[in-house]
Parts: sequence; structure tokens; C-alpha cells
Amino acid sequence: MAHLTAGAVLSQVDALLPNQYTDAEKRRWLTQAEGFVAREVVAPCAGGGEVAVPDTLADGDALLAPPPYDELYRHYVESQIHYANGETERYNNAAAAWNNGLLTLRDFWFRTHAPRGPAALRLC
Repeated sequence: MAHLTAGAVLSQVDALLPNQYTDAEKRRWLTQAEGFVAREVVAPCAGGGEVAVPDTLADGDALLAPPPYDELYRHYVESQIHYANGETERYNNAAAAWNNGLLTLRDFWFRTHAPRGPAALRLC
């Protein structure tokens, strides 16, 4: 399955949540979400090294989270729109979905990408 692109996320957000924010603002929020995924999920499994995230995502840039975990990007951008609009309840719902998505992705990523340690717990 192909990874979701930045342009596809922004198109989906605009289709599901009509808003007055510019493409640049929404792209900045999406870049923030990608930075969180890179630093909190991918980097710890990459030997502690930094994972490069561009300053701005272009429409064709593939995002790090694979399907079906890629829904979290939409939730982050939507939460930022609701926050900017002062819609607290909607913000809380979208932020909870983002947090759940990020934790679920982290669990998946660590299961499939983290180096294997000893099979048993060693106490001394």
C-alpha cells in the first residue's frame, strides 16, 4: 500500500471540514504533525538518530505513517482548525483522536522496527 501524501491529507481535510485557513497554515500544521511522528515514533527505532523532516511539505511528499495509521495526520490538522476557531469540544475530540492515533502508530512501529532484545527479563 502506498503512503499517504501531504496533498491528499489537505484535500481530505478541506472536503470533510470546510474552513477559511490558507493552504500555508494547514501545511504548517501538517508539517508539525510529521515532526511529531519523526521524533516520537521513528527516531527512537532509528538508533537514536534524527529523522529529517522538511520545513514545508509539498503536495507529493509521502508521509511517514503507513496505512491504516495515516489517519492521524487528518486529526491533527482538524484539531488545529478547531483550536483556532475556539471550538473547545471539537478540538478535544480531534486531539483525542490524534493522540490515540499517535500512540497506536508508536506501538505498531516499536513492534515492527525496534531491535529485538533478550527473550526474557534479566534482573541482574
